[in-house]
Amino acid sequence: MKRKNALLILCDQLRTSFLNVYNPDIPIPTPHIDELARRGVVFTNCVTASPVCAPARASMLTGRYVSDHGAWTNNVPGRAGLEFLPQRMNQAGYDTAVFGCFDHYPHDDLAGFQYAKLMEGGLLGEHEEYLQFLKERHPEVTSIFNGDDLAFTFPEDEFYDYWTATQAIDYLTNHAMQRPDTPFYACVSFLSPHSPLYPPREVHGTVDPDKLPKPLSREEGMSPVTTYRGALVTPHKPLTRQMQERTAYAELIVEIDRQIGRVLDTLKKQGLYDDTTIIFTADHGNMLEDFGLTTKGPYPYRSQLFVPMILSGDSSIRSGIYSDSLVTNLDVGATLLDIAGDTRSFGCSRSLLDAAQEHPRQPREVNYSEFCDAMKVVTDKRYTYGYFPFTGYADLYDRIEDPNELHNLAGKPEYAAVEARFLKYIIEFMAVAKGVRIEAHDLIPQMKEGLIKYLPYFPKDFMLAYPISSEAERERLRAAGLDADYNEFCKSQPIYAHYGVYWDRNLK
Repeated sequence: MKRKNALLILCDQLRTSFLNVYNPDIPIPTPHIDELARRGVVFTNCVTASPVCAPARASMLTGRYVSDHGAWTNNVPGRAGLEFLPQRMNQAGYDTAVFGCFDHYPHDDLAGFQYAKLMEGGLLGEHEEYLQFLKERHPEVTSIFNGDDLAFTFPEDEFYDYWTATQAIDYLTNHAMQRPDTPFYACVSFLSPHSPLYPPREVHGTVDPDKLPKPLSREEGMSPVTTYRGALVTPHKPLTRQMQERTAYAELIVEIDRQIGRVLDTLKKQGLYDDTTIIFTADHGNMLEDFGLTTKGPYPYRSQLFVPMILSGDSSIRSGIYSDSLVTNLDVGATLLDIAGDTRSFGCSRSLLDAAQEHPRQPREVNYSEFCDAMKVVTDKRYTYGYFPFTGYADLYDRIEDPNELHNLAGKPEYAAVEARFLKYIIEFMAVAKGVRIEAHDLIPQMKEGLIKYLPYFPKDFMLAYPISSEAERERLRAAGLDADYNEFCKSQPIYAHYGVYWDRNLK
């Protein structure tokens, strides 16, 4: 039986509230994204692993949190020895390809992708393939960004997201003709709606600016980290300009949808549509002047933390439903590997195919996000808690009672227990992210039970050292009325350091 193809459609700085599938009142036509939603599951509680481009994408690429993979900000390499998603998909027998904005560092490292056509937002300089394409038509250009007054200078078919879709279309067409029996994993990564806000003129007028929501404002202050960052990067703009930019942002979403439509049409034409599982998501959102903040940063707010996540076209999931399961874009990796039939663990990533079920086998209690070590955020289905290390400042929002996150509840006595619970999660996530190191004789039943909530594949890939060493030690546990068998799981695992064991085996 031929395995499903996998297509990841990724956007940059796309917030959920500007999509019809999340906000039916938004006047932005996205028929092709809506089509994906009708054929799959829309996750309403998806949080980015990091509200920064490269760290979030590194989490998708590795299945690991930022404190683990080490690519903690843009243009910084991750730690050595990481296993990348395309490498695993290659091993599973998939052809792999990436198009558009990959945003992996070093920028010439494809992390295992076998084929690539990149548009890295200018980071590749003269080696930008899209820039070379544009210079063939307009020798005078020196940048991939060519626009003024919120409009792209050239025709739509020369716009970078159109170019990205075209590269993917060519690949899918050739693959269908030349390697029809080999499944593919293709990542189509659009730069939009990231700034600069230069939508092609062909999509001007597709959005009614009078129906777009105005930026949120607040009377309460914000964390000192948020306040400083906001002052640094957000120039003052009158409301009329803010709404012009919101309109351009919305028009870029229309443009993305048009390009998604071209890709979907190709899948249908080549007979690939029904054999392809599609994931649609983003690296993070965009503040868009909410609370006087722009783009992204150490801000614990829904506008940039929550991202779209649609899983579409897989026969194992229900169609046209919404799920409130707690998921993250870090889950992209395990999902694609699940589609490929690779069930080996992939960091902390969990399959969306499971999360989409009515009763998931591996549900999360909370989601975790990091803006390097300036901000740690935990969310559940009700609250968002952001802690700013070394400042003593925290944010706590009840998203049900206060959906616009206007009132910080942190520090209020009646919410002390909520804060303590989320701080506990942050401590445990930090232990998980750096790599859990616990001597096996201390891995008591309660600790194992708690650890599995974070590492559902435990004890796989766990470095075990110093299990219970003798029957005499086990007898002392029994005499104390304790479980003497809690190290039984060590019998099937490599032991890296020991003083002996209570069973017969060859030790590492």
